[in-house]
Amino acid sequence: MIVKKNKVTLLNVISNLTLQICTILSGFIIPKIILSYFGSNVNGLVSSLNQFLNYINLLEGGLTGVISANLYKPLIKKDYKKINSILNTTKRFYQKIAIIFIIYSVLLAVLYPVFFKSSFSYIYIFLLTIILAMNLFVQYMFSLTFKTLLNADKKVYIVAISQTIIIILNVLLAIISVRIYPSIHLLKLITGLLYFIQPIVYTYYVNKHYKYDKNEKIDKNILKNRWNGFAINIAYFIHTSTDVTILTVFTNFATVSIYGVYGLVVNGIKQLISSICGGIDPTIGHAYAKGDNKDTLQKLNIYEFITICLVYFFFTVAGLLITPFVMIYTSKITDANYYQPIFGILILISEALYLLKKPQLTLAYSANKFKEITVPCFIEAFLNIIISVILVTKFGLIGVAIGTIVAMLFRLIFQIQYTKKIISSYKPFNFYKKIFLFSIITIVDVLLINMFIPHIKFEIINWFWHAVLYSIICLVSYTILCCTVYKNEVKYIKKYFIKK
Repeated sequence: MIVKKNKVTLLNVISNLTLQICTILSGFIIPKIILSYFGSNVNGLVSSLNQFLNYINLLEGGLTGVISANLYKPLIKKDYKKINSILNTTKRFYQKIAIIFIIYSVLLAVLYPVFFKSSFSYIYIFLLTIILAMNLFVQYMFSLTFKTLLNADKKVYIVAISQTIIIILNVLLAIISVRIYPSIHLLKLITGLLYFIQPIVYTYYVNKHYKYDKNEKIDKNILKNRWNGFAINIAYFIHTSTDVTILTVFTNFATVSIYGVYGLVVNGIKQLISSICGGIDPTIGHAYAKGDNKDTLQKLNIYEFITICLVYFFFTVAGLLITPFVMIYTSKITDANYYQPIFGILILISEALYLLKKPQLTLAYSANKFKEITVPCFIEAFLNIIISVILVTKFGLIGVAIGTIVAMLFRLIFQIQYTKKIISSYKPFNFYKKIFLFSIITIVDVLLINMFIPHIKFEIINWFWHAVLYSIICLVSYTILCCTVYKNEVKYIKKYFIKK
């Protein structure tokens, strides 16, 4: 399939957006099934086990980001010898992680029921742990190598389409399975088995469109470079896993479930924005790899503008609607208190801060500046853990959210300032100016909405109409700001995606 480069970016954005919409819907449907059929404690147990299983990601040491950065130039030059060397090195390393993961999963299945006492039987938790581990095993053993190649070569749409099909099948089979035989083990087993579709698709596509040679010699220097990305991997992992782990240790499964339900909304928005931005990431990488600083800066500024627009719009609307939504979503669930409005706002702020630095972080990855941002990544991770642990015993959910906010704010400021060292003509002031203007508009919108259109009733139809009204108000106000202050950015976006 041959398309112009700007159309490839658009195709990546659309396919990724479709994937994330399906992921979001699945993210609401599957937990709702679990809550309705099995209760908050099972939902909390699944969330907790998944987080502990994800600790295996620490062994990756940031290799995926390093591999992507190393693939850009060979892909541009069509240096298949170098590409194959990178792929074979990556494949061998990921397969070693998969083998270690098998051992880790069995140990977790054996020890988790011992250290975290609950009403569930030992064999119940043991089998559920093994089943949940299947997805990650398939990813490392068969999928990640070719997936990284396709993403780096702007073939994001191949990954997105295959993943979308899996998600749709998973939802359909989950609904059927609980009606025939309601078992959390069967429901999760279906997901694990479906993920075998991905490596089949990736392998077929790569063998057909790339001159892949599995006998090409490996390059051990790449594995040495992965440690440059280790701190980034640690920081990301702690950002996504610390809260649930700390809540598991210091609270209970019901609290973990509450966090998970609010997390559905937050992660859904994050995935939606990331899907749009994910289609742009390779564009930054390719521009930097060509050595054109002017073009790179222009694309970075546009990427920054798009990200800020998306973050402010979606997170502002979500801030107004998240608690009413959760109350409607859990209306028949009485085994935990899901009314947590302050926590809902705080967790949204933490994820918004995380996303705002994505363009600058993408540039740092593309420029292979992993080593240079190591210390700030460790500081971010340290702040997140220490503050969350200190505050969780007194403030619970709110405490872990505050810890994440402080860590994300530190990292955002650092990443903005560091970008100037990569591209000297970059001006951090322009970023802060955007944040200031969008924040003013947001504050005005929220005040007006709370004064004249407050959300009171926890009913689905009422929630829907409020969502429409809030979205229109925010969309109009942000559009006016963009068309009056940022005319050039709007024109560039239209020209880039619409031109023939």
